[in-house]
Amino acid sequence: MNRWTALGAIALGTVTVALHLADILPVPYSIFAVLAGTALIVDGTRRTIELRRAAGRGGRD
Repeated sequence: MNRWTALGAIALGTVTVALHLADILPVPYSIFAVLAGTALIVDGTRRTIELRRAAGRGGRD
């Protein structure tokens, strides 16, 4: 996964959670929006940190 894909996951997760907070999504789907959005944000953040650490070591592992 490259940097742009990781940042895209963070952005998509943020938009998904924002849709829930703005009450745009129907009620049955709101819990799935929060779960999926949070998972995307956490995964994108984790991958971004891994990429920065790999760049600091001088290459990708």
